[in-house]
Amino acid sequence: MSLLRGYLFEQYSNMAGARTVEHICEEASKQNIDLQVVGLCDCFWKDGQIIHKGVALEPVDFVIQRYKYGKLKREIAKLATRNYNSLDAFEIYVNKFEQMKRLQLTDCRTPEFLLTTLALPYKEVVTQVGTPFILKGLESSQGREIYLIHSPKEYEECKETWGIQKEFVCQRFIEESCGRDIRMYSVRGKVIGAMMRENPEDFRANVARGACVKAYPISDSMARIAGEIYEQTGLDFLGIDLLDGKDCLYFCEINVMAGIEGMEKATGVNVAKAIIDTIREDFENADGKCCN
Repeated sequence: MSLLRGYLFEQYSNMAGARTVEHICEEASKQNIDLQVVGLCDCFWKDGQIIHKGVALEPVDFVIQRYKYGKLKREIAKLATRNYNSLDAFEIYVNKFEQMKRLQLTDCRTPEFLLTTLALPYKEVVTQVGTPFILKGLESSQGREIYLIHSPKEYEECKETWGIQKEFVCQRFIEESCGRDIRMYSVRGKVIGAMMRENPEDFRANVARGACVKAYPISDSMARIAGEIYEQTGLDFLGIDLLDGKDCLYFCEINVMAGIEGMEKATGVNVAKAIIDTIREDFENADGKCCN
């Protein structure tokens, strides 16, 4: 098989200190795969070409998509034989409303939710999903744009911050899971690692918000959830967040560009290697050669 070449599409080309990016590139190098980090902020499109730091990007075998915004990611995708994750699926499931609306899972429940703007009166939201409730931005990450709303005053403060046009998901608060959730990492429907994230100082269990992590046993139910999500989305690599309710698991969200540092630290699983192994095996199984 000839040398594989790919781009890892991120916000910046220099992602120094971003362990997820660094480790994926390290594992690619170990397998003699030429993986270049291409940053949105270092590119422009002109006359059908993507110019990256003054040089036109050439076609490659694959692109790993790790940035959610903008049109440039779709133009980058056109340069590759394969995209991880599939760009169509990526653009659907980066959105929290689309996740909650589309996914039908037999081993966990989805908390009651609604999609609205902040023009909807507080009393109507409470009537629909109870109090307190979670307010989620549709494409937020690392705990940003997520609020636990206890009162009309807190709701009004969000309205003052974001205005009445911005859409949010309002979701029933699973109190038993406050500051705590289960994160799984799935590779094509197989859970390769799971961890409990706990934050005694915040209702959000994001590692970026200071949560501690520890390995968590993978149950049959968790394995089935990951399998169903893969069957319904086709997403190759993703994080899956579950809330541990009093009587059952609840679906929280999926992350189509999940960080891997916390998972690797908690479980000892080399997630970056699993990603690169999967990509390499795809091309090895494609008649034993790369297709540019």
